[in-house]
Amino acid sequence: MEKYKAGAMAEAIRAWSAIYEEIGPQRGYRLSYNLARAYEANSETSRAAERYQSFLDEVAVRRKAGEALDDIVDREAREAQSRLDDLNANNGRIRILSGGRSVAAQIDAADPRLGPFVTYVAPGDHVVVFAPGSPDEERRDLSVKAGELVEVSPPPPPAAPLFPSLGKEVVKPRRIEVQHPFPAAVLYVGVGVTALSLVVPILTYSHAWSLINTSNSTAVSFGPRIIAYSEYSSARATAYATAAIPLALTAVTGTLFVYYLRGSKEREVTVGGGILPGGAALTLAGAV
Repeated sequence: MEKYKAGAMAEAIRAWSAIYEEIGPQRGYRLSYNLARAYEANSETSRAAERYQSFLDEVAVRRKAGEALDDIVDREAREAQSRLDDLNANNGRIRILSGGRSVAAQIDAADPRLGPFVTYVAPGDHVVVFAPGSPDEERRDLSVKAGELVEVSPPPPPAAPLFPSLGKEVVKPRRIEVQHPFPAAVLYVGVGVTALSLVVPILTYSHAWSLINTSNSTAVSFGPRIIAYSEYSSARATAYATAAIPLALTAVTGTLFVYYLRGSKEREVTVGGGILPGGAALTLAGAV
């Protein structure tokens, strides 16, 4: 109040606004009247009218509830109604309607605000711009008289095209796909061939082992054992030689397996499909 009496309206508004926002419009309805007077003295007509109206609304609620009001509240209510009537009579008003959606509206050089709201303006010509600075910006030229309330509706939302794929790019669903350097079937074949190659050294070593067992069980002289052992040594050498085949195939298959994993890459692909309005089918096909 000291700031207000000293003419420092901006400082008084800041102090009162902080308290008003903290305690709310019901408990702070007396502050609403003070703010209205400060806004009016600071040439902020719209905000002054809003605070006057907020104060009067709360007074009406309390009167309807049968609450006894102090004489100072009754006096302030009469003053608020008088000042509000005077503002309405000497200024024009532009009411921005919601139109079922929130659209920012800028009146003349004021800051854009989301509707609905009412702005007090001087009688004369004014400009209302909806969605300023956006591709949907729309300008309205108005002429407002003193005491007149002009209501302005925002433009309707743009209609969705019947076929969204026509005239603009269709947003396609995408997923991540792992691309390997060669088909997994190559690994399966390699593992199978490697497993089969183990049969050869097993058979050759079994043959060598059977020779030495036969020799031990049937030999009756030193000579035949020498011949049988010589055959066993030859068969065993053959078995060792054939063992190199699965070892080599195992190394090759292992190398292929490592290359299959490390050589894989990820890529985005489009997937799926959809139904356009009217039942027309839309296929979103293909890769990146």
